[in-house]
Amino acid sequence: MLTHPPEAAGNGQTRRQFLKQSTTAVGGAGLTWALTPGLLAQSSGANDRVVFALIGCGTMGRENMRHFLRLNQPVAAVCDVDATHLEAAAAEVVQAGQPAPKQFKDFRQVLAQKDIDAVIIGTPDHWHALIFIAACEAGKDIYCEKPISHNLVEAKAMLAAARHFRRVVQIGTWQRSMKHFQDAIAFVRSGTLGTINLCRAWMCFYRPDIGRQTPQTPPPGLDWDFWLGPSPVRPYQPNRCHENWRWFYETGGSLMTDWGVHMIDIVLLAMQESDPTFVVAAGGKLATHDDRNTPDTLDVTYRFPKWLLTWEHRFNNTRGLDGGRDHGAEFIGDHGSFIVDRVGYHFYPYPPDYPGPPAVAWAESTHWQNFLDCVKSRNPPHSDIESMAKTTMVCHLGNIAFQSGKVVEWDAGKQDVARPHEVQHCLCYERPYRKPWHLKHYS
Repeated sequence: MLTHPPEAAGNGQTRRQFLKQSTTAVGGAGLTWALTPGLLAQSSGANDRVVFALIGCGTMGRENMRHFLRLNQPVAAVCDVDATHLEAAAAEVVQAGQPAPKQFKDFRQVLAQKDIDAVIIGTPDHWHALIFIAACEAGKDIYCEKPISHNLVEAKAMLAAARHFRRVVQIGTWQRSMKHFQDAIAFVRSGTLGTINLCRAWMCFYRPDIGRQTPQTPPPGLDWDFWLGPSPVRPYQPNRCHENWRWFYETGGSLMTDWGVHMIDIVLLAMQESDPTFVVAAGGKLATHDDRNTPDTLDVTYRFPKWLLTWEHRFNNTRGLDGGRDHGAEFIGDHGSFIVDRVGYHFYPYPPDYPGPPAVAWAESTHWQNFLDCVKSRNPPHSDIESMAKTTMVCHLGNIAFQSGKVVEWDAGKQDVARPHEVQHCLCYERPYRKPWHLKHYS
């Protein structure tokens, strides 16, 4: 149920005044972006289109590519180490009425193509940093799937490279380009909730466990060694590869990073603060009996100077807070609590007749058009690398706290863990790269 109030929007504002306020540029604490609805512009003309290449042709890579194809943008090349995914992506480009794209297995060959303006990075997390930094060096703008990195050190390196080469970067946290999330953030910032002392973010996921498997021969067309890339050598198992790489710390960060970057991001934007003082975590494999090495149940508490944030994820059912919401962000203040998710939002006022936010105006995300606009204007997009690096590092801190079993203190000035030597063994802080791959650092 959504709260649909009359004209009043809280604090003496009319609904029209509230909406006007919500469309102005609002920023804070390194999380600056414009709350600008209605950004779905006309498609570009043929002579000023952005030429794309897709690197990583799995589920999310192809989904992002489809959005740019619908916006009449050319896809000149596709790249994947799995021939099945590669051929499927190339076929979709042709089905969209475009010439057959060039096909590559090695992303470095894609970045050498002079006609490519921007790349979509849709690979698993453990490849993001290497491809991202190489794309910056090649002068390409970047649409990168979330989370931006496999670990905290990589996030800092990617941010430094984007700054150094002045690239336009959009991260795939497309909630930022949805009007009802923009309105929800503006509502929290308006002060209607009073003093907020506790925020919650969560994802209650249900899917069958991935089972226990023995090593197998990789299927024809999959270069397993190249798929592993900088990550440690592991024998091929289907439950370690496509889709399931998220559940292994060598290649992903489970729901802490996979969904945390969505829902925690909304909390940080609304609260205009992204530097916790310390983080603690507890969890484990309590619901599954499979090969994964990430926790299926995790609770993380972030202490900010004047408020707390809790993150929860679990795999044994989808019943979340507010009855049945399987994901969301909640803000608890002394005038009531407010929950937002991808369906809408609900205000629980105290006292009960306290005015709430405007009604939800559901609309498709304009995230991909926003990136195109910013490639041309050179303005920061909605999910720019500056603020998304901050959100991603906050999520990595949750995994670091769990892996280390320590109270992890954060040094806001250095944008790093206060005592890195205590957590350097945690894969979510940094990881050794398998030769010949190595991480480049720019200042």
